[in-house]
Amino acid sequence: MNIEETLSIITSFVEICILCIDEKGNIKRRVINSKKDFNIIGIKSIYELFSGEDRKRIEEMLTFNITDEREHFKLKSNFGIQNGVKVIIKNINDEIYICLTFVKSLREKNIEYEKRLIDLENTASRDSMTQLLNRFGYWERVKKLLHSGDPERKLGIVFIDIDKLKEINDTLTHKGGDRALKQISELISSSIRSRDIAVRYGGDEFIIVVEEMTGIRSTAHGLAKRLVRKINENKNDFLTTISVGVHIVKVGDFEKYFLNEKTLREQWDKAVNVADQMAYRAKESGRNRVVFSEEV
Repeated sequence: MNIEETLSIITSFVEICILCIDEKGNIKRRVINSKKDFNIIGIKSIYELFSGEDRKRIEEMLTFNITDEREHFKLKSNFGIQNGVKVIIKNINDEIYICLTFVKSLREKNIEYEKRLIDLENTASRDSMTQLLNRFGYWERVKKLLHSGDPERKLGIVFIDIDKLKEINDTLTHKGGDRALKQISELISSSIRSRDIAVRYGGDEFIIVVEEMTGIRSTAHGLAKRLVRKINENKNDFLTTISVGVHIVKVGDFEKYFLNEKTLREQWDKAVNVADQMAYRAKESGRNRVVFSEEV
């Protein structure tokens, strides 16, 4: 491994700036700077980086050859870096080097940690092809929906089955099938509200769970009809159509199962199966349509 590869690995873990300087603090050359927003172009001396007490501390380190790491240096405000910097000055092979290590605040560390957790959760709960939720992510969201809110509230289950996907795979290969899946998933993503739950449930199956609005018309049924209509109105943009089943449930009907997650999931899956049966009826009736079960 050469020096460039070694430095590349180091800077992927930590934000540092290493400068070669003379005994007066003049910058001879930049060895590396992995802090993207730390612009030192035109800076001729390390004393231009610091001011006040911190400039004196740097001078002491150079004058008295202090090689231990010192913390809590502050850069001049014009660099726009609020947090502290660790400084090490070393003499290596008759050359003087100064290393600045940029330290994140506790708040920044916490924010980054939270972001990593969210990224990991999204990776674990998303279908890689469609970016919709997978079965794990979907169930976690459904559980929260069932456990919160008014027991009289209703949820709509929209079960979507892509028509003739096997024929598409046979004639256009799996690339064509993947394209059809992406077309439908993009249609779903663009048609739902932020609070709706959309999942790739199986190879050619999708589920959307929506909170029913108060009123005469079903929110889920209306969404299902819009999806079918959009495909038919834009036939050139889609490789195939969809068959859709809709079933409405009441949150209160699941309350008695809250203490046993396995039973709760079984009861929910029974409700999903009703929507699945409606989608099957839609296929049997000629495809490209919506079949709605009896509302609760």
